[in-house]
Amino acid sequence: MIQMLPPEVADAIAAGEVIERPASVVKELVENALDAGARRVSIDVRGAGKTSIRVSDDGAGIPAEELVLAFVRHTTSKLTKLADLSVIESFGFRGEALASIAAVADVECSSGGAKLRVRAGEVVEQGSGPLLPGVVIEVRDLFANVPARLKFLKSDATEVAAIKDVVSAFAVLHPHVRFHLTIDSRAALSSNGDGDQRRAIAAVYGPPVAAEMLDMIGMPLVKGMVSQPRLSRGSRDGMMLAVNGRPISARSLMYALEECYQGRLERGRHPIAVIDIGIDPELVDVNVHPAKKEVRFRDEGAVFAALQRAVRGALDGSDPFRYRPAEAGGEAVTTMTASPLTLHEAPAMLAASETNGHAANAVLRPIGQAGPGYLVAEGPHGLVLVDQHAAHERVLYNRLLERLRTGRGASQPLLIPQAVDVEPALIAAAADHRNELANLGLEYEEFGPRSLRITAVPVELPSGRATAAIQETLAALAENRGDGAIQKAAAALACHSAVKFGDVLDVAEQRRLLSDLEAAEESITCPHGRPTRLLVEWQELTRHFRRNY
Repeated sequence: MIQMLPPEVADAIAAGEVIERPASVVKELVENALDAGARRVSIDVRGAGKTSIRVSDDGAGIPAEELVLAFVRHTTSKLTKLADLSVIESFGFRGEALASIAAVADVECSSGGAKLRVRAGEVVEQGSGPLLPGVVIEVRDLFANVPARLKFLKSDATEVAAIKDVVSAFAVLHPHVRFHLTIDSRAALSSNGDGDQRRAIAAVYGPPVAAEMLDMIGMPLVKGMVSQPRLSRGSRDGMMLAVNGRPISARSLMYALEECYQGRLERGRHPIAVIDIGIDPELVDVNVHPAKKEVRFRDEGAVFAALQRAVRGALDGSDPFRYRPAEAGGEAVTTMTASPLTLHEAPAMLAASETNGHAANAVLRPIGQAGPGYLVAEGPHGLVLVDQHAAHERVLYNRLLERLRTGRGASQPLLIPQAVDVEPALIAAAADHRNELANLGLEYEEFGPRSLRITAVPVELPSGRATAAIQETLAALAENRGDGAIQKAAAALACHSAVKFGDVLDVAEQRRLLSDLEAAEESITCPHGRPTRLLVEWQELTRHFRRNY
């Protein structure tokens, strides 16, 4: 039998789409505060948000005569007609946030000299209240009338972490707003709202992380900051994307961001990023998810390309890895709440005069080899230690990429073609990329169902390493899809072609390698993200040997 749902049941179902957990309450109330033009937002949380959540702001507030209406479903001050849905400029717009929260909690709201209390969707108290700027909303006993949903909440620590993530995102994306978050009477986050995004990032992640962030300057569509390649994290939690100030989840844009770091970070490491895409509201649909987590772009390819241009432009200013003693610079790994942030090789100081890891027109003078495979050189800023394998790998990788771009390979025919046994999947991958492999200098013939006969290899590849190099190159092609597959194959080929860690190089070879490294783009790391060199600055040596007085 079909019947109309009772209002309280319908309200609870609708609330479930918007209010999933305590962090959802915080998100909706903070968005309302920002829409009201607030410059100060305070959030006080008790009992992981289940006991109470109190949000106060100094925004425009709600007129006293409209306070009751604000808690009625499908009422809003942000839309008036259907056409407004195509040009949404506010955070909240459905008119469901306050009604949804009130349907599953005990809510008290004060604004404009009036006070209202709503429990389980019903008004239980109404009267005058303090005449304060903005709005003060306290949400108590969340999900008390929906015990099934209360049962599915995570641990208190997890729910608190989710609340911190929500407030952190708004704090770094809106540095002109002062946010203050307290958890069980203890300050958890506080930004000063002075408009400086670096200081906002310092409030969330700490000053050492903020110092390692790079500005995206002069970009018309994309603004924000991304981390130096030497700063990384073991998870994607630090990658924050937004559209017109609204935090979003967009897998394709996450991929676009991470692709910019390919060859700059080791596998399993992820950058820190705060990126806001400013776009005409008509070109993006934010009304595709009940909680407004996802958006749909009219031209996603253009946004993808703009994001990559902005990030790569910022990364062109990356600094080299620098040495700093532990007693002066602290530990190499800074542990955060969510996952570790790593400052590789304990770098800390920035050098505005340097770009892409080396000074313009810098010349490294070889001094010799040290240990099993390090070159020692003298540069304009200090002593430089170079990992000879990583450095040569970067030089060869860039050379291979240039051959792919120009379509002109450089190969050496083998006097005796080498047969290589490979899996059928690798043979298929080779067939799919035959022209690109030829541009890399690798030529072959099919030699049975599970074998290839190699007829030519890149000029830099020693013939004795050909078999292992080809197997790993084809494996990289088979394991990866899309445009990045051939780049991964080129990285594998460069690795097998480069001088080995431990090879003895004469002075001429050292000089040539250092010169090639200085001329190479993105020379801070090898194609797999490992550092190519370490700078020990003259001022550090002066300080150590007490020559500074």
